[in-house]
Order: sequence, then structure tokens, then C-alpha cells
Amino acid sequence: MRVAMVDGLVTLFYDGSKKLHNDNFYEEWFEKWECDECNPNYPHGDNWEDWPLSDECKQYLRERESWQQVIVVEGVIEIPAYTFRRCKNIKRVIMANTVVKIERCAFSCCSSLFFIKLSITIEVIEDGAFLGCDLASVFISPRCREIGVAAFRDNYDLDIFHVHPNVQLGRRLLSKTKLMKDSPFELDRWGNYEEMEEVYEWIKNINNDGKYSLHRACCSFQPLKEVLMSIIKAKGIGSFAVKNEAGITPSRYLKENPYADIEEMDIVRDYIATMMGECNN
Repeated sequence: MRVAMVDGLVTLFYDGSKKLHNDNFYEEWFEKWECDECNPNYPHGDNWEDWPLSDECKQYLRERESWQQVIVVEGVIEIPAYTFRRCKNIKRVIMANTVVKIERCAFSCCSSLFFIKLSITIEVIEDGAFLGCDLASVFISPRCREIGVAAFRDNYDLDIFHVHPNVQLGRRLLSKTKLMKDSPFELDRWGNYEEMEEVYEWIKNINNDGKYSLHRACCSFQPLKEVLMSIIKAKGIGSFAVKNEAGITPSRYLKENPYADIEEMDIVRDYIATMMGECNN
């Protein structure tokens, strides 16, 4: 593993050769975090530099808080449980396509994490994997077959969540997210929804209705300009502004999808050129 500056961010190139989470240091920190004398602002305070922690523990915490970006390199298959838990300054995570499993709480409480590019071969995302992050959009490969309990819970601004209809979704997967707040389902005062099949069917099929064909094309893992153009040609350029039942436009999907290398203006130019060509004929 090595650390370097990439795009102005302190970047850890994670190759899985070293266990990054230390149970003993975490327990030492957690004991002081709960201590009223050390942490009078419990549970929200976290000024651990002033706490009576061992030098080794403080160095461990400093290193974890120095990382601002994680690039998971080719060859890594699994990201172990708790690996990046509470690395609160990580903003972006980019994974090689060899990753097939993210274990429980691997990125939980990474409160600055707003961008992830998941592996297109990902199969399992375990419980709490991205709980308490700052994600606004998530695009998960059709190969994924299981997402665990509360895996994306407490991502308050999350309103784009695209999964294949065949994926198995865990309980309270999207509690306390904007998507569920704006959904047709009633939430309790903690932001939780009732656990019923209707909710999961809605989450998995927001964009699978025929009238949302452009949404489905824009939020696929590898959007093709030819596919988008054929739909827009049939429905008109105004279809970019048509919101789906979650209140999201296809244009938003293109802008948010880390796998989309198509610019909206490219499509608009092609559409105009095509229309002008037809008019000239």
C-alpha cells in the first residue's frame, strides 16, 4: 500500500496487503469517546487529540484521518469488515473491477464520503457497509445479488439509488435518506419505513416502468449514446426534463452516474444536428 497526492487529495492505494483496522486501538478510542470526562460533548464530540490515549493510538487515528481518497487497486477481491470505518475525511472511493465483496461496516461513518465508484463485478455488500456516509447517488452493478441491513442508512442526501430488480435488499437499507423521505411511504419519527415487500419493490423498480425508459438508459452502468438517442428521438429532447416517481430527471442520472462518460450537451448537439438534417431533407 502507498499514499500519494491525486487530484489534490491525499490518496491511499489499497492493495489489501495490510490490515488497516486495529481492534485494540478502536476500543481504546471508543472507551474515551464514551467518557464524559474526556469527551463532554458525547456522543457528537470527537476531539481525541486532547484525550489520554496512547501515542500509538493517536498515530493510528492521525493516519486514518489523513486519507482523503481511496483507490482500491486491481487484484483486490474483498474489502474486510471495518477497514475504513470512521475515516471521516475520505471523500472519494474508486474500486477496481476485481472487487466482488464489501464486508460489514467497511466504510461506515466515513462522514465526508460523497462519491463512490463500485466494481462492476460486485456481488455482495454486507450490513452497514456505507452507513453514515454523505452519498447522494449510488449505482450498483446488475451482478450484485445481496445488499445487507442498513448498508446505506443515514446517508441523508441520498436520492439516487439504482439497483437491479433481482437484488436481495436488507432491512432498513435506506432509512434516513432523502429518497425514502420523498417516497410515497410513511416514515416514523426516526426516519424508518415499515418493512414490507411493497417498499422493496418500489426501491428496485423506480426506473423499470416503460414510461421511464430514458431514466433506465441514463442510469445503466454503461450508458450508450445510441440507445439514449433512439429514445430521445422517439420522445423528444424534452424527455430529459421528465421526472420519474422519485422526482429525479434523466439528466440527473447522467450527471451523477460515475460510469457515464456521455455529456448531456453531446446528446443535445446530436439531436439538433439530426433534426436539422431531417429538416434539410
